[in-house]
Amino acid sequence: PGAVKRTSSKIMMKLDTPVGDPIGLTLTTPRNVVDDVHVVLLSGCKDSQESADVSDTTAFGLPKSAGPGGAGGACTNALLMTVHDDTPDDTWLSTLVTMRTWLEKNAYTQRPRVSCANASFDFRKPFSLLHPRCGNNPARVGRTRALFIGINYVKSECELDGAWNDVDKMRRFAVTAGYKDDALSMRVLRDNGSDVSPTKANITKALRWLVKGATRGDSLLLHFSGHGVSQKDTDAFADEADGMDECLVPVDFLENGVVKDDDLFRTLVAPLAPGASLVAIMDCCHSGTMLDLGYDFTLTDKQFAHEKERLAKKVPLNGSVLGECKHAAAHFVPNAAKRAARFAVRTVDVACEGASEILQRVAMSVPLKGLRYGYDGVCKGVHKLTGWRVALGPADLNANRAVAGQVVLVGEYRAAKK
Repeated sequence: PGAVKRTSSKIMMKLDTPVGDPIGLTLTTPRNVVDDVHVVLLSGCKDSQESADVSDTTAFGLPKSAGPGGAGGACTNALLMTVHDDTPDDTWLSTLVTMRTWLEKNAYTQRPRVSCANASFDFRKPFSLLHPRCGNNPARVGRTRALFIGINYVKSECELDGAWNDVDKMRRFAVTAGYKDDALSMRVLRDNGSDVSPTKANITKALRWLVKGATRGDSLLLHFSGHGVSQKDTDAFADEADGMDECLVPVDFLENGVVKDDDLFRTLVAPLAPGASLVAIMDCCHSGTMLDLGYDFTLTDKQFAHEKERLAKKVPLNGSVLGECKHAAAHFVPNAAKRAARFAVRTVDVACEGASEILQRVAMSVPLKGLRYGYDGVCKGVHKLTGWRVALGPADLNANRAVAGQVVLVGEYRAAKK
């Protein structure tokens, strides 16, 4: 009798695109490998590429609860579009693939990429801003710290439009994910005249604050939206593969220069406490290796095409129907919860929009107008009889700046002799 041919017990699902080389991490900077920490950088483009500033982000289809519309960075909004998708796949790999798919669909050439501090990073694990031990469960979150930097470079030759909006959106997303929104846990730097100015000195100080006192289990987050540049590495022991340093551009770069990737590594990664987690999101040009981390996780074109088809056909990484069933069963509850939460958010959006319209109509109603006309008449009468002008106007908001939990005076009585 002829030999019996063995077949796999798994039912394989065929994909049309070849996988190419096995997907994995690549050691790029051995001297910068840091063990026993979870440090991941999600950057908007390669070192050699520029990142787009989108004039109108409505095409991303984000819910109103995600933050303000208008301008914004392509990387930030592609990421938020991915995590707000109705049928999300929850891994770092699928997040990277979905972001790139959306960017290419809308004619953006930038390629998002991921790098990490050591070989323990598993791109098949759920995408999360939190420490991996949390499992995307806010109830298991320990201490959190988050730093958001958005620079529009107001009234300069390199002015942007959407960096402030990016910060607002990412801040909301971080709070939803489980980050605490208080002065001890969150800081914002923007050149908008009200937040702390993102000068080089203030950025450096804020970066040190982010990692200071971190301990095992802490979750740290850094988000930067602004300009990035690439300049020649002039260090005595140059370690850049392309001979260039990638740099963040502060608002006072003309006077005080830029923040180099070497400085970011020394400030954020090298001193990070064992067991702590740092997730950095860089929405700027030339940001691929902005933290100079030891390992790189970037898909080739062939790998990307294969993963794009795999996600479209809902095939798991092991390529079997049995694996797909196991994956669906394991993630049924969390994915159902995500969909329910998104439905609730959209419902609240519609309800709030309706309530806002009703309140606006009430505010313009005849009774309220009558009160205003009556008040104006009394003021004119007092002025005619006494010579005094009486007005109810806004208080000095600069002297009464609003803070969380504080009641702020919004009106004051003023009288002045004609």
